[in-house]
Amino acid sequence: MRIFEVIGGTSVQMILTHYYHRDDQPFQILSDLAEEEALSVISNLRDRTGAVYDRFSNPKKYLQRRQEAESWVRQEFIKKGGQPISLYPQYFVVERAVWIEEGFNGQSNSVQIPLSAFSAEQVSFTYPDSMISYWLRNQTDQEFYHSEYHGQVFVLSEICQIVDKFGIPNEEWRTNRAREWDFFIEAQVWSNIPSLYATQPNNSK
Repeated sequence: MRIFEVIGGTSVQMILTHYYHRDDQPFQILSDLAEEEALSVISNLRDRTGAVYDRFSNPKKYLQRRQEAESWVRQEFIKKGGQPISLYPQYFVVERAVWIEEGFNGQSNSVQIPLSAFSAEQVSFTYPDSMISYWLRNQTDQEFYHSEYHGQVFVLSEICQIVDKFGIPNEEWRTNRAREWDFFIEAQVWSNIPSLYATQPNNSK
């Protein structure tokens, strides 16, 4: 199925949102680059202002952790029947992410694509961001750890059940310590972006 099946008694079309800086092109994959070039890109991103760039403070450490997280997501997705076409994913969020929009300091654009544009076998999900969720696997004694969705990779049918029970993160992370890492649900698309959406006009945030 390519919808949120039934949530709260209603069938809902899932919308995926890809964010990027307004001075950049969308759908660029850092992991496609050779290590030296990737580190150069990360070093340049580190000099930008905004919360989304804080993760780049140590380029080598960031790249290593990203590679580990991507390998983990891919392997877990395949175990659950996923059929990734590409080696590395394109990153989206389910619906929208206020944390990202604010983290770009008003300098983000976005592209929205319905999930129906992709095969479900090429889309995996983590709750929250995959790199954070990968880290959360080892935080099981913390107040903010939730075993039902942290440290896991989901297929569509599973994330529908999780959303039905816990909802899509909104802004609970601002005030609720138990939800402080639940910024958004991330979708990893393991296939090419349809040309219709790769070239569509961008929406400023």
